[in-house]
Amino acid sequence: MRNGEGQNINRFNIGTKDIVWTCRVFILSVFCAFILAMIAYILTFVFAEPEPVSELIMSTASAATSKVEVTSNYINPMWAIFFFNGLAACCAVIGTGLFMIVHKLLIGDISMRPRNRHYASLSILMEKTMMPVYRLLIGIASALDPDMSQIKNENNEKADTIWQYCGYGKYEYRMFSYMLPYTVPLMILIVNGMLMGILLAFFTFNGAITGFELFRTKGILLGVFYNVVYFFISIIPHGIIEIPTILVAAAIGYHFAYIQAHDVIKNKLFTGDDIESLLTDSRYIFETTKEYLLSAYMWKMVVLIIVALLIAAYIETYVTLGIVDKVMMIIDGNIEPFFG
Repeated sequence: MRNGEGQNINRFNIGTKDIVWTCRVFILSVFCAFILAMIAYILTFVFAEPEPVSELIMSTASAATSKVEVTSNYINPMWAIFFFNGLAACCAVIGTGLFMIVHKLLIGDISMRPRNRHYASLSILMEKTMMPVYRLLIGIASALDPDMSQIKNENNEKADTIWQYCGYGKYEYRMFSYMLPYTVPLMILIVNGMLMGILLAFFTFNGAITGFELFRTKGILLGVFYNVVYFFISIIPHGIIEIPTILVAAAIGYHFAYIQAHDVIKNKLFTGDDIESLLTDSRYIFETTKEYLLSAYMWKMVVLIIVALLIAAYIETYVTLGIVDKVMMIIDGNIEPFFG
């Protein structure tokens, strides 16, 4: 089921490929969220009155930042910001490893099905119902990651195996095992990217509306420019540390996920037909996970990430606002003669 290659103590170290992957996913998430939010705002503006549109825009922005605002009622805003950013980063690094416990839960579930036929029948029904969605996900993932094509659907599963108690076969489980490790870093990048994209859309659309209300048509571009500048100036002072740190955290999780996913192919994991074989292969997965979670490199990076996010939270709380005020005063002074 697996080969006996020696362990490389540096195999969890991230490289350029990992950083590039995280940047691509993050930027794509920002772009998609921005486009979808702008479409939603425009459609609402076309088919609704101005006041409901304003309420929608404000409620979207409030929802995006509410977790920090609520927490800051109980603790210092700096610590609230640090808490949520640190939580996201630790989930990306540590949570990616801990998430592999899903294998244990699934195999435990499969192992009990032969002893409970009614439960097995219900599970098979549910799994077959969800199979079209799962196959769609496999298709999307395969298009994005050509390496998945190395997992072949042989369609030659024997009767009287553990798979007869499942609504899927070993091919689907191997595909799932390949995709599973990527779940946490992907979610961290997508959620953070969508948050930024939605906020950017909020500032862009709100700027256009405000500019139009103040100066009619000629004020639209000015309003967009003003709000977009405000948005980026509000992010850059602390974001220049915070965003790369989150991306590095996701890259660490991605690198581990890449190792786990390709072990499924390289070591032919989960190709057996009995529960003992699945348990043996899952132990190999957990050995790699344990090695990752106990690696000095991972914990060194966690410490560096926490320190960087603490610095970013301090800047966001005590420095960013002052920079924003100074920059916007300069912009106001340059704009006022034209629209005063």
